Amino acid sequence: MNKRTNYIMAAVSLPLVSVMSLNALADSSHHFAGQLNAVGNFNDGAATWLDGGLGRLGVDSDDGDSFGLQGEIQLGYKYKVTDQLSIRTHVQVQESTEDSSARSLGLVELKARYVIEPNWDHRFTFTAGQFFLPISMENTNLFWESPYTINFSTLNSWIGEEFRPIGLDAKYSRFFESGNRLSFAGTVFGGNDSMGAILAWRGWSHGRQRTVFGDTLSLPDLESLDAGGAFEEQRNDGSKPFGRDLDDRPGYSLRTSWEAEDYLINLSWVDNLGDTKLHHGEYAWRTKFAILGASWLVTDELEILAEGTTGNTTMGEGPGVDMNFYSAYVMASYLVDELRYSARIEKFGAHDKDSVDDENNDSGRSYTLAVMWEPEEGSLSGGAELLFIDSKRQRTLTSGTFEDQDTTSLTLLAKYAF
Repeated sequence: MNKRTNYIMAAVSLPLVSVMSLNALADSSHHFAGQLNAVGNFNDGAATWLDGGLGRLGVDSDDGDSFGLQGEIQLGYKYKVTDQLSIRTHVQVQESTEDSSARSLGLVELKARYVIEPNWDHRFTFTAGQFFLPISMENTNLFWESPYTINFSTLNSWIGEEFRPIGLDAKYSRFFESGNRLSFAGTVFGGNDSMGAILAWRGWSHGRQRTVFGDTLSLPDLESLDAGGAFEEQRNDGSKPFGRDLDDRPGYSLRTSWEAEDYLINLSWVDNLGDTKLHHGEYAWRTKFAILGASWLVTDELEILAEGTTGNTTMGEGPGVDMNFYSAYVMASYLVDELRYSARIEKFGAHDKDSVDDENNDSGRSYTLAVMWEPEEGSLSGGAELLFIDSKRQRTLTSGTFEDQDTTSLTLLAKYAF
């Protein structure tokens, strides 16, 4: 066991003991929750992008068959200040390696929420801090987990990696006597200026990454980022998705939703309004995209979900990078007693519109089959997942040219909630 592993185990044990002790002392105003995850993965893909490779999976892997075991702890705390005001935080502790650029410990979310209800059919909700927008169809569980699969779709994998507003969100909800609800919301945010960098340089991927505040994630060893390349001034340790605002220009998001007893429809628009210039060794990307999502509870057991995005990201003069992108999936999920069976098919891609840097075209499909076990009582749960990726992507590396190969992945998950 190396020093890094010892540090990780210490970091994991301390908050676990602390949360369990505090939970025993907590009153109704304080609520602590935690989740310990053990993830085992076998895949035949290339080295993960978190190690600076171009593999599409967020798990450790060398070229050729590889098995990896990873641990993580998600910790949550909620303080109910008044009936209207609450404060929530989400901290992540995860096993890391000397090669992986993802932090072992960091802040995922920290937000304050204030609710005003003038009467039963109107509600105003204000949220401030760093938070996920409530738009994902699949990541609906505590700690932004998915009850359907172990690895998220390519769309929500990217959201977890590169998009988490730091700002203020205002939402209005109208409740009808039928039980339906109509909502409108707007967000002003900063600190997401590099959003688009990982998607452009690396391409789409599948994983469980929830990037923490201030984290710096690896970029591939591309010729355009190397010394003498078109973007050699980009910091050489990677890209920082969430941190201080680079261009002092806030971005915005608009969204609306319609919710009934058996279905939900979400429509969102996001534009970070990046100025595309270089700031302190990092470019502010201009990334804008729309997301449309829907879920339909066909029966008490069968659910159909669909979600898709289309957008554009640019960076540099000219611009240096100009890329359209898209991703969409459809998933069917069937719940029988304590077992949930899910099948997801998705298509993703990107079209490189500029002629300045390396080719950033990307295209592919993926197919996921998962069985998740989540009993109504008890602290243990888990699942198994088979994922196949058929894709094409070519990148010019410092050491040569990389071209995609088909990837098969088997993932096992064990959870302990406390």
